[in-house]
Amino acid sequence: MKRNMAYKIQMIYASLFILIIASTVLISYISGTERLEREVIDSNLQMLNQINKRMESTLEEIDRAIIQMLQTGDAAFFFNTPRTGDPEYLIRLDGIQSQISGLKRSYPVIQSMYLYSRANEMLLSEELYNPTSEETDKHWISTFYTENFYYKWTANPLFMEKNVNRHTVTLIRFYPMADKPKNRKGVIAVNLPETILSDMFSDLQFGNSGNVLITDEQGTILSHADKSRIGRNIAEYKLGGQVLFEKDSGFTRHKNGKASEWVFYSSSAYTGWKLVYVVSQGQMSGLFLAIRNILLALAGIMVLLSVGSVVLVNKTWFTPMERFINKVESLFSKRDGGTATGAGSLRPDFNRLEGTIRDVLTGYSDAVRQLQESKPALKLQILFDIVTGHRTRYDLAKPYFDHIGLELYLGHYIVMIAELDNKVLLEKISDLNPYLYAVGNVAEELMKERGEALKGGAVQINEYQAVILISFLEEDSAANMEQAVTFAHSLLDAVQTYIKHSVSIGIGSYSRRFADIKDSYQAAQQCIHYKLVAGPGTIITGNDISALDGAGLMELFDLADQLQEAVWQTNPDKVAELLSAIFVMAAQCRFADKTMVQFALQLIYRTGKKVADPALLERLQSGHTEIEGRLARTGSLSDMREYLLELMENMVEALVEKRNSKTKTDELIARITAYISLHYGQSGLSLNLLSEEFAISSNHLSKIFKQSTGINFVDYVIAIRMQEAQRLLLEGPSTVNQIAEQVGYTNVTSFMRSFKKFSGMTPSEYRQAERA
Repeated sequence: MKRNMAYKIQMIYASLFILIIASTVLISYISGTERLEREVIDSNLQMLNQINKRMESTLEEIDRAIIQMLQTGDAAFFFNTPRTGDPEYLIRLDGIQSQISGLKRSYPVIQSMYLYSRANEMLLSEELYNPTSEETDKHWISTFYTENFYYKWTANPLFMEKNVNRHTVTLIRFYPMADKPKNRKGVIAVNLPETILSDMFSDLQFGNSGNVLITDEQGTILSHADKSRIGRNIAEYKLGGQVLFEKDSGFTRHKNGKASEWVFYSSSAYTGWKLVYVVSQGQMSGLFLAIRNILLALAGIMVLLSVGSVVLVNKTWFTPMERFINKVESLFSKRDGGTATGAGSLRPDFNRLEGTIRDVLTGYSDAVRQLQESKPALKLQILFDIVTGHRTRYDLAKPYFDHIGLELYLGHYIVMIAELDNKVLLEKISDLNPYLYAVGNVAEELMKERGEALKGGAVQINEYQAVILISFLEEDSAANMEQAVTFAHSLLDAVQTYIKHSVSIGIGSYSRRFADIKDSYQAAQQCIHYKLVAGPGTIITGNDISALDGAGLMELFDLADQLQEAVWQTNPDKVAELLSAIFVMAAQCRFADKTMVQFALQLIYRTGKKVADPALLERLQSGHTEIEGRLARTGSLSDMREYLLELMENMVEALVEKRNSKTKTDELIARITAYISLHYGQSGLSLNLLSEEFAISSNHLSKIFKQSTGINFVDYVIAIRMQEAQRLLLEGPSTVNQIAEQVGYTNVTSFMRSFKKFSGMTPSEYRQAERA
């Protein structure tokens, strides 16, 4: 009977272990799949944003090349000069066509490029220059002249073209680039194949099944693996209404019949397009099968181990203890004689029982110690889940509060964000965790000093910030917000006194319900983003963040234009004065930290383009990450202003040096062109001859000659010779052979080929036509 009792106890313990293991596996599976789901969502959004940035980079690079071409002298000549039949006009047209060909060689993805000029009613491409009334559909030109945008990326060809793929991406820009529609003198259109976008979709995990697309602001599909869908509107699909009006990047769940789909999207500030990625629930669920199989395997192993452990414990602990109890009972039952019988056999089992009990007590102490050490991590997890909205029910979160030492009332909450100031100084400190841990401890001690009026907790949430959650006993929202501001001032003073470092505090909005704490947390994060404008060691509330002043913003942009002009005029005193005025106005406009950093970056790059020094622009572009990081680490507007002033002074110095060099270059080119005017009749006139004559390398001479005159050396000499040949043909009786020799040609065939290309007719035809 006693043996049956032992088996029953074994079965009870084994069943209990199996129940615990099953519950643990179930909880682990649920929490694991939720965590994996969040990671999959984050990884998809990151990949989507990377593809979007890659597309933006590709399109922006081509756009920058087009802008550089529009700033050349040949482009200005084409857009501003009425059409004539002069040879010089044709040479200049040939120059801009050479630039178009060069761009297509540098960027093979460019299918075609068209320039239209109002001044000469001409459409120009690599192989074409004709009036728009001849062989050309000019409907696309008038389509864009009345639009207010300065540039636009659109899709599908806007004009008829035989050698262009039916699915294209088109860039539209105007000349001049920043003028109003009524002042525009021309338009440029650049065609790229749509496949440069769709080829980038292959990086996505499920991106090969035609479930990735790009739409414009109106929802028109611009790129898709299924080319038949291009040009249709996303509103035809159920997901269109949900995604079209979303901003930035994110995801949404979408019901497609009985199936469920995940729709990820990422918006481009440069093109205005939206990249959409649709993943079925079946594809997402496939990622979770591995977790389920692993957990089932582990559960089976743990069940076997637990059953074996029960059997082992029964043999080594329960059975000796049962014998010990039986011995004690037998001793008590024998009141007379024979009491010493079996005493010797009792000792070994009792010693083993004592050792087993000691091991159990030691294990219990270790478990208690580990539980105490895990409290900070659990506290961080619980508080972070509350403020980010992952725990929205007070009754479910309440059981954890006593364990982690947290006290919260049922309602009336305010969240604060405390952020360490002076990030440049903090980068020299290897570990900031002690500082933020101390900030949290000081905040909790200050709460305790206020008794029952308020309760809450504080934890570190990232490298520079700690979050403070406060709950209030009373319901008065105004009084509670006043208490929060008073508490924040006390915390600032205490941190400065005890930790010897300043912090800034953003105070979130007032939330009545536990489920709305996340809104207060988001408001606190928004407030702390204005720390750069508010300055270090300040308290920022929602009332301190006012809407942008439109008039002030226009004045700010006007000051930025004046700053660029001051740099262009190499006036360092004016630069410093305007920079100070810009930052005063920026503080009044109350830009957030990220906005201020982006504004400063735009100020740097726009001014750098104004200087137009290739070496300086290359340094700014290659050091973009370093410059942005330096701006983000500035602790105040004054620090940012000093850094920008240093960069602007460097630009002024570069511009002064460039102009001094340009003056010397212009003088040299003037001497060279005068030499060519005297010696064009020499057949041996060449770059090598001039490089020896003026002591300069032929490569450098070719480069500065093209930059200064807008035409390469060979074409310049040909033009000089052809103009002189035209004069000799009209003014004298010289033969074609004699004229060819006088203008430097030893081969009359070569002379006639050059003359016809320059004048559009042979020398004889030219003499006859002009005299007639």
